[in-house]
Amino acid sequence: MNLWQILSFLGGVGLFLLGMKLMTEGLKVAAGDGLRHVLAFATRSRARGLASGAMITGVVQSSSAVIFATIGFVNAGILGLGQAVGVIYGANLGTTATTWLVSVVGLEFSLKAFALPFIGAGMLIRLLARVSRLRGLGDAVTGFGVFFLGLDVLTDMFRETGPMLTPAFTGSGALMLFLHLLAGFLMTVVMQSSSAALAVILTAATGGALALPGAAAMMIGANLGTTSTAVFAALGATPNARRVASSHVIFNVVEAAILFLFFGFLLQLVQWLAASVGMAHSIAVALAFFHTTGKLIGLMAMWPLTPLMVDWLSRRFRPLPDELARPQYLDETVLATPSLGLRAVEKELNRALVAAGHLFTDAIAEKRIERARLEGRQQALQSLLDIINDAAQSLSSHDLSSQHSRTLPDVLRTTRYLEELGERALELDEMARRLPAICPVEEGQEGPTLSELARAVPSEPLTKSGVSPEFEERYQRIKSELLWAGASRRMGSRQMSDWLDYFSVLRRAAKVHGRACQHAALVASALHEEAEAEH
Repeated sequence: MNLWQILSFLGGVGLFLLGMKLMTEGLKVAAGDGLRHVLAFATRSRARGLASGAMITGVVQSSSAVIFATIGFVNAGILGLGQAVGVIYGANLGTTATTWLVSVVGLEFSLKAFALPFIGAGMLIRLLARVSRLRGLGDAVTGFGVFFLGLDVLTDMFRETGPMLTPAFTGSGALMLFLHLLAGFLMTVVMQSSSAALAVILTAATGGALALPGAAAMMIGANLGTTSTAVFAALGATPNARRVASSHVIFNVVEAAILFLFFGFLLQLVQWLAASVGMAHSIAVALAFFHTTGKLIGLMAMWPLTPLMVDWLSRRFRPLPDELARPQYLDETVLATPSLGLRAVEKELNRALVAAGHLFTDAIAEKRIERARLEGRQQALQSLLDIINDAAQSLSSHDLSSQHSRTLPDVLRTTRYLEELGERALELDEMARRLPAICPVEEGQEGPTLSELARAVPSEPLTKSGVSPEFEERYQRIKSELLWAGASRRMGSRQMSDWLDYFSVLRRAAKVHGRACQHAALVASALHEEAEAEH
């Protein structure tokens, strides 16, 4: 191949990738919440998940987009891991739509004549549309045409150079099979698109640059390479993201192992299938049969083993108890869809609420905890609150429903109260280390102490101020008794002042804790009402 042919190859691949991106992003904008509603269909069974994953992938032509969306649904609690695995299987099956589209349509017609009308129509829609969804549809139609324009460039290039190239795979040796598999794997990792890699393999095989065995081996490698996108996305991500990505890897590895084992038999089978539909001369059709057969074999092998795999994955990637600062539900995949992002924010908010409550109760407990440990927990809480605030601000840049827009201020109010609660907890701990275990005026009194009432704030009916009437009544009585003890010289002025300061900070901490609980409840209620309205 000369320099011009190499540049033509790179240009064709670039058009592939550009077309795929335009199609995927445009269809997601055009669909709006459609993707979420279709995936919600998957919540009842694994079989429905399979159907949803296959259908969406066939439409948007990107299994990676479906896998990212699935991770977001699992993080938001809409999909369980079992249903998500069904969607992953369906996404893998849906990738066969690309090979059939390219092999049956793309290589039998004048591609440029086929592509240019789509590009023109898509850009016309884009220019005339005043609604974002229509502009997204225009991008998708344009992307479809650009994809086939890239296919036309590669087809012409391989038509010229293919007959001059000796197919690299000339035998059935395991080493040659592995080398082609590795080439397909690396091609997909570099392109970050199995659809584009499969299109290159099909055009190369049709142009004579690849024999059927070599092209089939590269397809196996491309299937393995597509897992890299999910793996890269799961690195440092939430436990749910890592579980879903692992199921994708396991499916493709099992499929590749089976295809490797029965490679020779499968080649004969797909050639017979191509001949049975009158396409014995078309290597592209034989490869499309190979791709589809491989996915079906992988599906049949993994389907009965899925409950065991789900159970095994559920026990993996569990967060450690001290990993408070690391989000368990929020990541980029879930924030891409505002409604899912808000659900994940609410789950993280509940984690922060529980952690702040434990920090507060430990700070005022009679048994003192190491200061360094409390400070570490407060810093972890602050890190989580910063992540929640960043996520809320990121979501505010999206087009939100009026209900969701009203929810964001409550999220930020809750995090502000929890931030103050963490600070007050450390202040109370520092003050308590200078004071006796029990305040003198509370000794011998019946009923719970003020600290015990403060610890019960989340479970008590609260006033608008954030504390229970019993707490407020006890606080005012203790305050009066402390002042009287100081005035009558039964207590030194310094001791009286220290206890007044302590109870004042305790009252403020109890109030912000109660208000945080109230606003968190408003967030949960608003999201519940929105979900009920959708159903």
